[in-house]
Parts: sequence; C-alpha cells; structure tokens
Amino acid sequence: MNAKRIDAVLLDSPKAEALAAFYRDRLGIPFEEERHGSAPHWACFLGGVHFAIHQKDGAAGAVRNVSLSFEVADVDSAVERLQKQGVLIHLQPANRPYGRLAAIKDPNGNLVYLHHYPAVPSQRPQKKKASGRKR
Repeated sequence: MNAKRIDAVLLDSPKAEALAAFYRDRLGIPFEEERHGSAPHWACFLGGVHFAIHQKDGAAGAVRNVSLSFEVADVDSAVERLQKQGVLIHLQPANRPYGRLAAIKDPNGNLVYLHHYPAVPSQRPQKKKASGRKR
C-alpha cells in the first residue's frame, strides 16, 4: 500500500467547541458545527483536506503528539495579530530554507505552524529522490 495524500486531520478535545472557536476566530478556519452521529463536532474542508475537532471527554491530560501547519500569506502580520489577541507565540517568525515560519500553541497545547513558501519555485521544498538500487 502506498498512501497518496493526507485527506483528514482529526483532533480530539475535552473542550472541542472552544478549540474550534480558537481556530475559527484566530486563524480563520471555516469550522461549522456538524451532527451526524451521537456528538456534535466542528469540521470543514481546507484545501481538499477534511479538518475536524471532536468532543472527547476522556482526552483531558492525554499526551498530545500532533502538530499542524497552515500556509499563510504573511507570517509576520499573522503572528502580530495573534500576539495582540493573547495567543502564545511558541516560535517567532524566522526565515528557513523552505520559507518563513512561526509557531503558536492552541488551547490544547498542540503546536501550530504558520508558514509561507518562497515565491521562487526553485526555492520551494523539493521531493527527495529515492536512493539505493532497485532489486
């Protein structure tokens, strides 16, 4: 099996509605409440990827191993706006080989990257070619 692409990002939270509001109000993610099943959840499609936050009461204190990354038009102005709104800035904007990058923490403590790729295609991240011999 070869995975072709990521098609969903699903977050569990003991405070799903508040977490969805953070992403909607601070980052402009167009979450809408959905009900198809027993509990409500908040979801949207973003760049063809299903992004959803589900209420999971048992998730309190659980280890978080997820990081998200969103492409934005201007990393510096996004961080400035978020800082004024009281959002914790984990990594100040900095130039990286793959573009401009910053990171924040969401209310659940998940790391959220904000990035902007360079305008010059030759400076964008390239797929690594497989090394080794075919057998």
